[in-house]
Amino acid sequence: MESKTLEDLVEGNKMYQLVTERLEVKNPSSTDLFERFDMEAELMALILDLYNEDDTDFPYEKLQNFPPDQVLSYLQASHKLYLSKKLPEIELTMEHFFSRYGESHPLLTSLTLFFNQYKNRLVAHIRMEEKEFFPFIKRLIAASKGELTSAEVNEILATKSIDDFNDHHDPIEDDLKEVSALIHTYSSKEETPLPFRVFLNQVELFELELRKHAIIEDHVLVPIAKELERTLKQK
Repeated sequence: MESKTLEDLVEGNKMYQLVTERLEVKNPSSTDLFERFDMEAELMALILDLYNEDDTDFPYEKLQNFPPDQVLSYLQASHKLYLSKKLPEIELTMEHFFSRYGESHPLLTSLTLFFNQYKNRLVAHIRMEEKEFFPFIKRLIAASKGELTSAEVNEILATKSIDDFNDHHDPIEDDLKEVSALIHTYSSKEETPLPFRVFLNQVELFELELRKHAIIEDHVLVPIAKELERTLKQK
């Protein structure tokens, strides 16, 4: 694969910031993007392609060729970005709603109630992955590198499996479509105020972000982890 740098990626691409902004969350004190993220430019370039292309046509096997540590690092940085920046930004917009319109606007109550409930589900989903799913994969990676004893490996394989997590891995990003639908329904009846258009843009970009995040988990990280698990069981 031809070597690329982040500078080679198209700066003006509307998806560029969605992919790279989590680098600042990883380690803001570092001046080197790759040092911050411990990731190869080729992987970032492929992820940017994923954000720009149709999901059905994307060559996921190319991403599966990268070290699982790097894929996992990207996903964990995404979680930090969602909790520290994305959700607070959306909540700030909603606060602006109330400062401008109070409780008189017919859409505000529905949006606020739904988004607060959604935020709680999303945070719980992220916490579960950070507490159980990702640590399990990290232990599979460590075992595959020979960093664990045979007893430790057997314990891992006996207590959990990737399929256990897949059974409880709901597509939580789909719920955000209801927020967009609420605003679009309202917009068809009267002119949409600017704060609602800003909020709609934030929600639709966040829904795209979460959908791509879930795709990387389901079509890249999980297959990699399953192969690690299968190899360990064969030994």
